[in-house]
Amino acid sequence: MLVRTRYQYGSLRLRKRERGPDVWEFRYYETDSQGMRKRQSVILGDRGVLTTETQARKATQALLLRLNEESPRAEVEAASFGALLDRYIEQELSERYSTRKSHLSNIRVHIRPRWGEHPVDKLKPMAMEQWLHDLPLAPKSKTHVRGIMHQVFKCAERWGIIELGKNPVSLVRVKNGSKRLKRPRVLDVDEFFELLKFLG
Repeated sequence: MLVRTRYQYGSLRLRKRERGPDVWEFRYYETDSQGMRKRQSVILGDRGVLTTETQARKATQALLLRLNEESPRAEVEAASFGALLDRYIEQELSERYSTRKSHLSNIRVHIRPRWGEHPVDKLKPMAMEQWLHDLPLAPKSKTHVRGIMHQVFKCAERWGIIELGKNPVSLVRVKNGSKRLKRPRVLDVDEFFELLKFLG
């Protein structure tokens, strides 16, 4: 008989400690390799950082996405884009230092402040396109930001959070996306050798 997988919400509680501030503990079930469900728990943070239950709940979203990979989509509440970003950073972000640093900076400075609280099913192409248009960045930098968002949604397709072929960023355009605002400075031979004196 087929057992229908149901969406798991887990339980959240504020746990007191003898020393230091109280901490938010999230408890859930995880199925091991033998198919047995085991109770697990994770500390999300202390009350000094997550001051309200609402903030603590938001901190569980990335974990809930992973726990409910096999749940029917109809039962899953729309995840926030911030939860997708958290899972992307944890599982998919490049290990190459320069790429990782660049992506994390764009997520922290531009993407999360604007879209982190939005449910993924509410992000619309024209709204994102207008936002990119208004960002005070060079067109090429805007293209990089768009590329990160596109990749996060591609991961959401693979994870079964959105339907295949429903990536809204695929419809978002960046005008003159390959153009620079300034022409790169090219050194002549004498300038290059002068620069070498200051390099380690």
